[in-house]
Amino acid sequence: MEHLLTRRQLLAGLPAGLLLMRGWAHGLEHGRAVLGYQLDLSVLFNFLTFSLTGTVVQEVDRRAGRYQVTMEGKGTAISTKTEATGIIRDGRFKPVESRSVHLFRGRQNTSTTTYDYEGQRIELHAVTHTLLLGRRRQVDGVLALPPGHHVDDLVSTELNFASNTLERDADGTYHTLVVRRARAEDEGPDDVSPDGYRVELVPLRFRPSPDVATGRLTALVDITRFSSWARSHQPARVTFAPDRRLESMQSSLILGTRLSVRVTGNA
Repeated sequence: MEHLLTRRQLLAGLPAGLLLMRGWAHGLEHGRAVLGYQLDLSVLFNFLTFSLTGTVVQEVDRRAGRYQVTMEGKGTAISTKTEATGIIRDGRFKPVESRSVHLFRGRQNTSTTTYDYEGQRIELHAVTHTLLLGRRRQVDGVLALPPGHHVDDLVSTELNFASNTLERDADGTYHTLVVRRARAEDEGPDDVSPDGYRVELVPLRFRPSPDVATGRLTALVDITRFSSWARSHQPARVTFAPDRRLESMQSSLILGTRLSVRVTGNA
């Protein structure tokens, strides 16, 4: 599975940041939460279906200035594990390292991303396989951290949103930069580049607003910059609980594919 919100994370396993953590971490010196989740995926109009259940363990130690999040899940033909660690500086969560190993339909996908703040660089190494044909993609790249801009993974994005430390525009749009595998605009789900892959930084933006029926915050997120399976006219829909953790996510993708994630609360 490629790191961050790529097509592989949407379709081959658990999207790290779509299991977004509990907002009660804000203001606590030390906190620990264990959540459960359910992920359901249908491909080709239910020709292929997959389900995965798992747990998310979040540990935040503000006094020591660090955090760790571990996510594990299992299902038919799917298993996943992600460990994300980071630091807390001036109240803001900053990623340091993320390691993922995902097994999907017998194919192992691995990803490691490190953030070196002294050296001002980000390094990403990943080996993944396309969903339908299992074609191999390998990514090995280094980026410079942009001066004056924050860079997040999806775990730190949610922790910062829950703690109200994520950057926000005047119109209420939250935004940050995340790392992804660079791909062609017309890349198909099973296309593989003969020239290999580089990595790049792209913006992640969302503007939550209260749902008229429930009062919960909801947001539409355009994920076409991150996934060749996504469609610009059908953004993913996310719903947040009152404590600003993600409660659910639904996305309609190409080829009759649908993805649903629901956080079930304390496991």
